[in-house]
Amino acid sequence: MRTLSKTKCGFLSLSLASLALLGGCGNGDNGGSFSFVQVERLARPAINEGLIVTPDFLNAFNQIPPTADLSDAAAPVRAEALNTLTAVGNANPAATAGAFLPDVMRIDTTVASPVGTAAYANCLNAAGSPCAGRKLEDDVIDVTLSVVTSGGITTDNVSYAGEPGNPGQGHQKLNGQADFNQAAVFPFLAPAN
Repeated sequence: MRTLSKTKCGFLSLSLASLALLGGCGNGDNGGSFSFVQVERLARPAINEGLIVTPDFLNAFNQIPPTADLSDAAAPVRAEALNTLTAVGNANPAATAGAFLPDVMRIDTTVASPVGTAAYANCLNAAGSPCAGRKLEDDVIDVTLSVVTSGGITTDNVSYAGEPGNPGQGHQKLNGQADFNQAAVFPFLAPAN
């Protein structure tokens, strides 16, 4: 359990690396502090849930910081991920695990991701890990499925935009977009679906 000191009230903290539930209050002047418990990681969706199938391993993995992903204590979790990669037909499980562990979002700010192109699959670093960040419209699940199965599964058949003519599926366009291939303007998110 980590403790944060001299901070304002907090109930939920969301970052690219983890989701933390927070409770307690402090205003910075009275020495108030609270503890938080990390319950999930959000850097790259479907990596943890897709590769780690034992609930106790998944829960333990989600609660450690990314700096501990390659530690001896995490070795059983890594072994399970390697077994899962082998089971789904990955051509090189060790290399793929190396590309996705530690579970952090790598962002190379020199990589351009033009409007209408995905950022998540736009660039891979030397380890084979996506390194251009990700856009709201990126289909990160399709990219992840393709990588972990060495192209054996390329889609979950759920597109960001949905099927033409079916207004009951897909996401709304982002603020300022007439179509999904146009640039959005800040604030990017449209009203809730």
